[in-house]
Amino acid sequence: MRAAILALVSICALAACNPSAPSGESGQASVSDVFPNLGATAFRAEANLTREGQTIPVVMIRDGQKLRMEINAPQGQTTMLTNGETNEAFIIATAAGQTRAMRIQSQEAEDPTADWQGEMANATRTGSCAVAGENGAEWTRDENGTPHTACVTSDGIILRASEGGQTVWETTSVQRGPQSAELFTVPAGVQVIDLNNLGSALENLARSQGGQ
Repeated sequence: MRAAILALVSICALAACNPSAPSGESGQASVSDVFPNLGATAFRAEANLTREGQTIPVVMIRDGQKLRMEINAPQGQTTMLTNGETNEAFIIATAAGQTRAMRIQSQEAEDPTADWQGEMANATRTGSCAVAGENGAEWTRDENGTPHTACVTSDGIILRASEGGQTVWETTSVQRGPQSAELFTVPAGVQVIDLNNLGSALENLARSQGGQ
């Protein structure tokens, strides 16, 4: 399940990234011609993710290098937390009436969508767009003959994304502003399974379920 959720979040191709977009200096491209920094603002956004004909509600909450993704899949809600400041990441899921948090291995602890900023750095601004009451610029890049487009606000909130003409992400609401620090931490009382030490994690899990 861990790999599936990471893949799902990566498919979202939204949010995150540490590098700042270049400023518009003389001799350089103007700010409007540079793909926005996706990690430069704090906000809460509700959106719909569509893959293979299935639409899944998603909530994305960001504040600086901290990211929270709430994915309401048919199998149940899963929350993913990543913190670029501490290099930690957790997947929180409920199964059999119990909620547990899985600490992701260190090499996977970075924001799972950080690569997207680099990929879109070579995108071309192709026009203006408006989604969910927000204005943005439309950016397009080609990947193996398939056009990828994104409608992005000037402060780095992706409003819509499409692949090959099919919408894969559409934001339905945006609320800007600082987010509570509690949103980016594992709730008190939730058991943490450390996947950096999988053997011990499985043993502790078995004990919690009444195993010997």
